[in-house]
Amino acid sequence: MTERQIFGTSGTLNRRWMALCGASVLALGTTLVPGTWAWDDAKPAQPAGLRGVLPIDVPATLGEDAFATLDGNWKEWGEKTAAEVAKLYSEEMVGIEAQRLQLDVLKKKLLTMETSLKDARYRSIHEPLGSLYSALNRRVAIAEAVLDTLTIDPQKAASEKLDGVRQQVAKSLKDLETEMNTVKNGPAWLDYVRSAEITKLVSDKKGVEAVPVLSAVQKKLSPSDVTSPEVRKFLDGSRLVALRQSLDEFVTVAAVVDQPYNPEKLRTDLVALVGSIEQFEESQSSSDAAAVRKTFDTVRKSSPDHGNRVASAMSTHYFNFNLRVVASEKFLSKIASETTTKQGQIRDVILGANVSGNQTTTVTAGVDLKPSNDGIRLNLVIDGVARSSTVGVTDQASVYTSGNHVFKAWKPILFDGNTFTAGAADISVRANNQTTGVSTRYSNIPLFGGFADSIAMNEVAERRGQSEVIASQRISSKVLPEFNTEVDAKIVDLNKNYEEKVNAKLRQKELYPSAASYRSTEDDLRVSTRLMADHELSGGDGPFVSVPSSGFVVALHESLLNNSLDRLKIAGRTMTEDELGKEIEDSFSDLLGRKLNMEKKTDDAADGSKESATFVFPEKDALRFRINNGQLTLAIRAGLKQKDGDIPTQEITVPLMFRIEGTDFLVESGEISVSPVEAPANAGLQIARAGVVRNKVKNALPTRKFDRFVNIDKDRQTPIQLGLAQVKAAGGWLTLSFE
Repeated sequence: MTERQIFGTSGTLNRRWMALCGASVLALGTTLVPGTWAWDDAKPAQPAGLRGVLPIDVPATLGEDAFATLDGNWKEWGEKTAAEVAKLYSEEMVGIEAQRLQLDVLKKKLLTMETSLKDARYRSIHEPLGSLYSALNRRVAIAEAVLDTLTIDPQKAASEKLDGVRQQVAKSLKDLETEMNTVKNGPAWLDYVRSAEITKLVSDKKGVEAVPVLSAVQKKLSPSDVTSPEVRKFLDGSRLVALRQSLDEFVTVAAVVDQPYNPEKLRTDLVALVGSIEQFEESQSSSDAAAVRKTFDTVRKSSPDHGNRVASAMSTHYFNFNLRVVASEKFLSKIASETTTKQGQIRDVILGANVSGNQTTTVTAGVDLKPSNDGIRLNLVIDGVARSSTVGVTDQASVYTSGNHVFKAWKPILFDGNTFTAGAADISVRANNQTTGVSTRYSNIPLFGGFADSIAMNEVAERRGQSEVIASQRISSKVLPEFNTEVDAKIVDLNKNYEEKVNAKLRQKELYPSAASYRSTEDDLRVSTRLMADHELSGGDGPFVSVPSSGFVVALHESLLNNSLDRLKIAGRTMTEDELGKEIEDSFSDLLGRKLNMEKKTDDAADGSKESATFVFPEKDALRFRINNGQLTLAIRAGLKQKDGDIPTQEITVPLMFRIEGTDFLVESGEISVSPVEAPANAGLQIARAGVVRNKVKNALPTRKFDRFVNIDKDRQTPIQLGLAQVKAAGGWLTLSFE
């Protein structure tokens, strides 16, 4: 029987027993005569590696019960994996090498989970498996980063850091030299920044010795109040700014590279970081998120590598994007698709002939995505067919022609996240003229008529190539300018609308992303953004989702919802039941990206009261979301104002489940739990309070029914019907698939 089994199942109780026993032993030791015990003067062994840093209890989301959600063929695998996870937290796992081996075992388990999450054959367990994968993946990443930080060679880490900033100085200086050699008086500016001297310092791998020179140059490159506007403008050039920043980074790193390293403080700081992370995992509260950020900053200051190893894991799992959108090229083409047909008369002179007739041109617009990692690149494409029926008349003959000309025009577009920029359009034309008849003034004369027509036909055939070249030129000269002008005008309107209707509103509501990525491939475009302030946390690795061939996917992390809710300013307010219902309703509308037509399911109030409830929210974390195991859980912290006595703040948990039923999308609440923030002396009183609160919240959150289809109107075109096809909730991500 282990010590954990002896003291019970509660991690908190275990820690209290251990603290009590430790305090008792300490008190006993201080009363004994020195030398009575042989081990009294012995220095206690310090814990190795992760021992004492990781919690002594397995996180609830990775315990046996969590893995028990895997049944059927996965049952045995889940049980074995749960046992391997427990080993990582086991107090018997004392050696650093054993800890690394155990992390490798868990990484192999993660690889199995990742492979299965990408396999449609395991779709039925993707939600529980995805939740387990996410919870385990970030724990393993943090544990490995902590272990690497604890075992790092301080001198090697300092050297690596200095080498990195030294290389950045060399690169920024080389970029500046390249630019200055192309401008007037550029070499003089290179002398001004002491280019040759810095180059030698870098090539000689100087460290602290280089600081005086680099500091002096950095100061010269920093505009002051007396700097003239002309010089200031020059110093604000991108290359000089990059050099200034790299010099500043070098000076900062060099200043601390020889500072003494305190391993005990580092271990203490890492213990605090891991503890704050686990506390946040449990609560999702804003104050615990702020504590994680604070302890992380402390680790960055105390670790020899300036926290780079831990920062890498944190960036992936706690500072990552929390909104991801992937749209297929086929869907974009369908949205952009617009078919127009124009008819017109032809009056022209071609190869000496007066040509007349009519022409019908049909054009269809579409999108052709292009690979790019620095913005979304695409070609706006129009495919067209021009069909004509003409007669060309000369003194010698009349030639009847049927034209069937195919053309494609394209214009490159780049979206960098803020602005759409268009390039020059181009076109290719494949002209095709078929002669359908010829007549001459001799056509009706026997014998001579046929001979004359034959000569005319041969002459037309010889000139067919020329006529098709001319037809291509005519189409290009007409289509290309119109295409360029029309798209350029739309780009101007698009940029204006995007700034006024998107960016401006996001800034106004404090929802403008702190980081963003815009990429495109041949098959889809990918937009990832992060909403996170300095005191907040954000998303993790994106979910494993497939994009419908003619649709798109939106993935929202719980941190996006919680950070957004904090900006709604619900905390600290007093709201009626109807007001609360509207706030929740609006949050779902924002969640799904549009205002929805809903039918409210009427539930009889369990308390039989028609009195509207009034909720009193605390100053922090009034509403929090958690996404896991197929449901979105809403946590409400609120008290209740009543005529017969106010109810103090309660912790209210409402599981929300999603279901697609025919043309409807339903959001249903599960069993509501209520617990007090501060337990009253009378247990019966709390039971009564919980019943009242549960009924009031249930009345405020009835089942909602949404129309899962929406029509996208297009000018002069048939509307496109878009439908919500799938909803998944796993590993902190709510994923909505539309097609």
